[in-house]
Amino acid sequence: MSNPERPFGWRKRIGLLSPTVIETAAYDFYRLAPEGVSMCATTSNIEHWSRENFQQHVLEPIVTAVKYLASRNVDYIIHTGMPVVTTRGKGFEDELVKQIEEATGLPATTSIRSAIRALAHLGVRKVAVVTPYPRELHESAVSFLAASGFQVVVDHTLDVVFKRLQDVTPAQIATRTREVLASVPSADGVYIPCNQWSAADAAPLIEGALGIPVVTGAHADYWEAFRSVGIHDRIAGHGRLMLSLSDVAAPAMAARA
Repeated sequence: MSNPERPFGWRKRIGLLSPTVIETAAYDFYRLAPEGVSMCATTSNIEHWSRENFQQHVLEPIVTAVKYLASRNVDYIIHTGMPVVTTRGKGFEDELVKQIEEATGLPATTSIRSAIRALAHLGVRKVAVVTPYPRELHESAVSFLAASGFQVVVDHTLDVVFKRLQDVTPAQIATRTREVLASVPSADGVYIPCNQWSAADAAPLIEGALGIPVVTGAHADYWEAFRSVGIHDRIAGHGRLMLSLSDVAAPAMAARA
């Protein structure tokens, strides 16, 4: 902190709700966030769920957690955990954000909605999708993107064991993505969801090798949050999406009193 007279998060405080541990998500945030922008994060401790217990085991913990984040005086709330949304089908992203905003009185996003907006912002229509998810969750992401108007030209899952996501290196993600894209030159962008692995570090490697934009889960969420609260600092070295913050003036929220 360069000015000891200023409080932590003196510019903006971003609330983040993770379904499980907050590890790579925090690392990514503080490498990207400009000075004075902080994260206040918590978890809803969701690892397994079913349609039968969705209300009790997913929605109710989410609402409880975001209300707590609001009590910590955050300016914006990010809900991460794409599969929770994509397995419910197109339209649930808006329903969930509405519930969060009504419960807290704060603007919010959820990961798949952040990603859809980020891909559109970069002009991506023909997208390659690379995920770490089990086949069912992977296919829910592919179907959701198709229902959102994107043409998924190729998709691939590394099918990583959930509690080993942190062990996958950026180089491994980048290499596999390049291999997947080798036979599909028509893709004009790549989407790599999940805030629990090192996709954000892989994105610049992939963009440098392929020359097309890459949207990761972490980049999409933080890009959406920053632009929504009026943070347009130049964030270089982390891919095209983050760099674009300083090029595009988005409607900014009024400064917190």
